[in-house]
Amino acid sequence: MALSKNNKILLVIVLIICIGLACLSPFIASSNPDGLEKTAEDANVSEDTAYEAISSPMPDYSFEPLGKLGEIGALIIGIIVVLVIGFGVGALMKKKE
Repeated sequence: MALSKNNKILLVIVLIICIGLACLSPFIASSNPDGLEKTAEDANVSEDTAYEAISSPMPDYSFEPLGKLGEIGALIIGIIVVLVIGFGVGALMKKKE
């Protein structure tokens, strides 16, 4: 799975942008977002029920003992996991061709 020089440069630029956003996100994101939690409230799903169904190793994109640094770390770990999964799926698809 060799990447061309242009693709390597693009990958590095995208990674720099993603890591930059991950570093800034804990400071610029809303501490009270209206999304999944609001939808769960509207559907009368209790937090306990939701946590019984699926538990996350880093809930709310954070690692509580480290505060903001833990949030940045969780986001960077997520970026790396998605990148590895993407390359893995790409490698599997390429082998099948």
